[in-house]
Amino acid sequence: MKSKLFLPILMLGTSFTFAQQQTFPSVTIESYSPRLFLKRNTDNGGFVRGIQTQFANGDNGWFFGDLQGTQWIVSKGDHSDRKLIILENGNVGIGATPAYKFDVFGDARFNDFISGGSNSWIFHTPDSGGKNLHIAPRNLANTAWDWSKQFTINGENGNAQLLGKLEAKEIKVTLTPTADFVFEENYHLPKLEDIEKHIKEKKHLPEIASAKVMEKEGVNVGEFQIKLLQKIEELTLYSIEQNKKIQYQSEQLKELQEENKTLKSQSEDIEELKKQVQKLISLKN
Repeated sequence: MKSKLFLPILMLGTSFTFAQQQTFPSVTIESYSPRLFLKRNTDNGGFVRGIQTQFANGDNGWFFGDLQGTQWIVSKGDHSDRKLIILENGNVGIGATPAYKFDVFGDARFNDFISGGSNSWIFHTPDSGGKNLHIAPRNLANTAWDWSKQFTINGENGNAQLLGKLEAKEIKVTLTPTADFVFEENYHLPKLEDIEKHIKEKKHLPEIASAKVMEKEGVNVGEFQIKLLQKIEELTLYSIEQNKKIQYQSEQLKELQEENKTLKSQSEDIEELKKQVQKLISLKN
């Protein structure tokens, strides 16, 4: 039969002190505002103060109480194996003494994680069959989450989506192959005449998407960078070829200039001879 020990808190200063441990099948404290006091009989020395559960064989189950009056703890076994710690400043720790308001030593699981304050964000992983992480801020009116500005990471393929502009000091794109095939001996360099014809007809470079296609489908930055590099390398080959032609023409011009000098000198000699002949003819007459 269940026994009850009634300890009304409102009794005239009534207190009970047990000199030795006593066992009760169950204890009920019944009052308008029931409280249980665990009061030390001295202020000296370190201490623990709390409730210790035990098994039938006397082994400790769980401890609920405070340590040295500065920590509220929940421990497995006695008070030394602390699982939950609450400090005087309100910091809460799981598995370790907390250095922050909430400190977890190990993994933690949340349905959603929401940051507090006026600059509040939500980290949302919906149970919709996918493996997506959605990060979004509160709207300007602070009435709902603004999913139009969300950042999404796809856990299945690693893709990320940002509904807005991206600003960064550095972006590294790793994509192969590159455009070095342009410098291979068997690469067919398009003729400038064909490129000119393509530009006049379609108003964009060959192998580069038109502005309308880019607006509709977007641009793959990695592939686009390689295409631009291909065009730069092709332009380099055109420049090298053009430079060869210019050098050849320059050499040809030099030779013509030398020939012209020679011809001019010969012409002057001829003129001088003509003068001398005329002079001789004049003297003879």
